[in-house]
Amino acid sequence: MTFILLLGGAAAIYIAMLMFRLAAVALPLYAGIGISIYLIGRDFGYPASIAAGLLVGALILVAGRALCAVLPPFYRAIVAAVFAGPAGFAGYQAAKGLVGLAIGGGYALEVLGFTGALAAAVAAWRGLGTAERKRKRGGATGRA
Repeated sequence: MTFILLLGGAAAIYIAMLMFRLAAVALPLYAGIGISIYLIGRDFGYPASIAAGLLVGALILVAGRALCAVLPPFYRAIVAAVFAGPAGFAGYQAAKGLVGLAIGGGYALEVLGFTGALAAAVAAWRGLGTAERKRKRGGATGRA
């Protein structure tokens, strides 16, 4: 019984870490799933809709990272905020779902859900800005 509890705790920690690592891809994921569902509803077939969803998600992720790498700080903040919104929504749902397994409903569940939303949004915000910071740091020392 103790082993199962420890294994469950480790799984919950791993899921939380995975949520923060993947927070920046929430917008491309939502867009890809949305276009796939739209195309399936229009009778394009599963292979075409899956391919289109993957393509749209990849294009949005690449475009967001490229914009954050070249834009001035004000516009970079706008792009990061656009990516942080869906990440915050996903963080709220994930945190509320995980905490809801341990406690009943109430204000504590909502507060912990909003805490997860804030943490996921901040993780997405930081995830978009790291490519630009690494490029500047490597260029300042003369290394590639």
